Amino acid sequence: MNPLKEYLQERLKNNHFINHLGLVLEDVEKGRATMSIDIEKHHLQQNGFMHGGVTATLCDVVTGIAAYTAVKEGKNVVTADLKISYLNPSTSKKVWAEGKVRKSGNFLVFCEGEVYDIFEDGSRKLVATCTSIMAAVDIPVVPS
Repeated sequence: MNPLKEYLQERLKNNHFINHLGLVLEDVEKGRATMSIDIEKHHLQQNGFMHGGVTATLCDVVTGIAAYTAVKEGKNVVTADLKISYLNPSTSKKVWAEGKVRKSGNFLVFCEGEVYDIFEDGSRKLVATCTSIMAAVDIPVVPS
């Protein structure tokens, strides 16, 4: 098992909002993270597409986790800026996202992300892209 993934999964237990949404950490390594979500009725907006707020949360969290892997030990990250480009409506039952660090400094971490619909036949469709700037801060880690 991946010790970094195990550690972050334990930390994510305290994030009640992403647990409520059902976000799942799929993989994590230095500078990269992937997550997924099984879409349920409460994730949908009035036209039956995944709500943009769910997309935004997925972008925020997956790039935040990627950024966390790039900061000094003992630091936490918070979102300083998040920009999302919604490219296609999400219509699948499973969504997958990837966040990557593009540049990491002592205080700011610049990230990019992508969100995809994953269909039952294995095909995928790009739903959104994002850029984020995460700030490394001295907020203590709250134990689970």
